Amino acid sequence: MFVARLFSLALVSVACASTLNVRQTTNTNAAIQTILDPLSITTRNVASTISTLQSNHTLSATTLATQLTALENAFKTATTKLAATATSSGSNTTDPVNNDLGDNFGDSIQLVATSLSGITAQGSVSNFASQMTTLDPITAAAVTQFNKTAPLSFNIVHILMLDAQQFLTAEGLTATRTALGFT
Repeated sequence: MFVARLFSLALVSVACASTLNVRQTTNTNAAIQTILDPLSITTRNVASTISTLQSNHTLSATTLATQLTALENAFKTATTKLAATATSSGSNTTDPVNNDLGDNFGDSIQLVATSLSGITAQGSVSNFASQMTTLDPITAAAVTQFNKTAPLSFNIVHILMLDAQQFLTAEGLTATRTALGFT
């Protein structure tokens, strides 16, 4: 009788089991930081260039497309490399600490949101909405992968985006906004 119950319990637990993401017991924050640094550099350069183009009244669909391609490539590269990196156990004592990663990645997302915020009001890019439909799933995928690879760092990204999330909504980056945990 006992064996039958034990066998039934084992059968039920196997039937109900689902795939779980394995948590790595190793702190891979340093590897993650090396992925985020080039992304940060690209987003800073693009944000600066977009601001300059707006100030000089030379922003157009073509000049913006060039900048968006740079962003898309940087976020795709980061997503791919993060996916190939083991999930980090994180650390609050060994550099880079969890908040360092969150600050770095959050800053990149904030730069995307804020650098694009004035384009609609300026009205110089007629196909802005369609350009955002290409960028949005790419940045959303990066956010999702960052959360998987550095789960202990993600909360700071969400906190950093509390104010800037309004720009994501205004720009039509709704998948990115959702990936950040906003409804």
